[in-house]
Amino acid sequence: MLVFSFGIPKSGSTLAFELAKGVARLGGHPQRPLPPALNPGGHKVNFAQELTVEGLHALSEAAGARILVVKTHASPGPDWVAAYRAMAAEGRVAAHVNHRDPRDICLSLLDAGRLARSRGEKAFAEFVTLEDAAHRVRGYLAEQQVWTDLPNRLDLQYDDCAFRMDTAIDAIKAHLGIACPNWPVRVWVRRFAFTYRNKAVPSRYAQELTEAQSEWLVRELDASPAG
Repeated sequence: MLVFSFGIPKSGSTLAFELAKGVARLGGHPQRPLPPALNPGGHKVNFAQELTVEGLHALSEAAGARILVVKTHASPGPDWVAAYRAMAAEGRVAAHVNHRDPRDICLSLLDAGRLARSRGEKAFAEFVTLEDAAHRVRGYLAEQQVWTDLPNRLDLQYDDCAFRMDTAIDAIKAHLGIACPNWPVRVWVRRFAFTYRNKAVPSRYAQELTEAQSEWLVRELDASPAG
């Protein structure tokens, strides 16, 4: 079964992806690198940069009978969604969707922007102000909604993945139908996996934003504050 691990950039999506990979490996499903034709960006992990119907079928064939977890930030179109739904009905594909308070995503994007500019890098350098981040995150949330409407989907919360890891691991195991101990997954993710860990602080917005800024972001993003 092919499993897409989707998350908005800087939402902790790599952490959720590595948790799913760890569970799959312990369940007897090796996560071998995709062939170059299916990973044209040359990413170090199995990553779907663009979502096409042709690519969906090719990735499913690459997965075969094993569980293969593929990370993505991409937004699927109607044809891809239709193909996914048909394959999900046959048990051939599934999705994990990582959720994080959008105010914290904005703050993480600003961190990434400052780091990128200090290094002379282009990726994320455009995020200079809170308004810059909010504008892009609003679009990201619309893209995420496409994923949250898909069948055979598991919704994961950043706070579970980062701070209540066993809760996230148990949910992933149940979704994938895998029985394995949790501790090797925790060890893998905390000590060996590269997860782009930034501050790893729950509800950053409560400490780093004024009440007015937080309320403005909620209105701007049309999002309800996360608990």
